[in-house]
Amino acid sequence: MLPTMLWLERQVVATLASDVDHRRRLALEGYVDGVLRAMPEHLRLGVAAESVVLGSGEWISRRLGSRRSLTDRIGGWEHSRIGPIRQYVRLLSSLVIFADEELAPETPAEDDE
Repeated sequence: MLPTMLWLERQVVATLASDVDHRRRLALEGYVDGVLRAMPEHLRLGVAAESVVLGSGEWISRRLGSRRSLTDRIGGWEHSRIGPIRQYVRLLSSLVIFADEELAPETPAEDDE
């Protein structure tokens, strides 16, 4: 079992949640980390494998001087002709959206007045 989010997973989540404050982003990362940890091992292994492959490409590109942002790369992955790559972004994006909703502060119902 993988102990925590991998580097690329954390970077993708941070990028997808870039419009929220730092404290909230850390909470979202923690939530996504918990969901990934709770995944059945065979599913988590597939997600981790994609993270390693895509993360290696990102790392190599940076070492070769690419200035392309992770936001641009994520956009490319979203429109990839390779289904599992599109699904990788969709999974992490969905987890961020779900975490944002789950961690939203509760507002009192208007009927309570």
